[in-house]
Amino acid sequence: MKCEIVRDLLPLYVDGLTSEVTSKEIDRHLKSCKECRMYYQEMAGEIPDTVPISEEELRDVELLRKIRRKNRWRVIGLLAGGFLTAAGIFCLMFPLSFRQVRYDEVKIDYGVRGNTAYCSLETKPGYEICVSGESRENTMDIKILSVRKLGGYAKDNKADKAEWENVIGTDEDPCRWRIEFRDKVIVIENGQLVEEKNL
Repeated sequence: MKCEIVRDLLPLYVDGLTSEVTSKEIDRHLKSCKECRMYYQEMAGEIPDTVPISEEELRDVELLRKIRRKNRWRVIGLLAGGFLTAAGIFCLMFPLSFRQVRYDEVKIDYGVRGNTAYCSLETKPGYEICVSGESRENTMDIKILSVRKLGGYAKDNKADKAEWENVIGTDEDPCRWRIEFRDKVIVIENGQLVEEKNL
């Protein structure tokens, strides 16, 4: 039987639909023809006999594994180096963009309106003020981090303001703001300056 005929009949043979005579011919052909036997095994879903691997091929596989491991460590090293470089640049640049401000670099306004104390800090036009703070009941600790020039995206060139308001407290529990600059600390209680200390 020719290979082409056997391959045409193999789907029927796999499903058990060929006659007994045809099945015997196909069996005989599969025993003698390696290509048709592999074709049949693929079609039937059988796993062919494993092909032995030479020592040289095993060495090549091990070499490829070593190269992959080495490359993996290189990539990890590059990523870690990039991360550390970025972190270093950030640590160097952060103090430049956020330096603490001197007392005379901002305009301070405070006082009382009715039963409300207020405080505001204002920059020069075209600058923005950055503050950090912590609040507890009637008390706020404020640190003036920076006053930065706004660059080209500031259309109106207005001054920036940081403002606070709170209900006036009692003498024992006043509305209290402690504001820290680079060179001075001031304390405002119930809208009045009560303490000023140079650093």
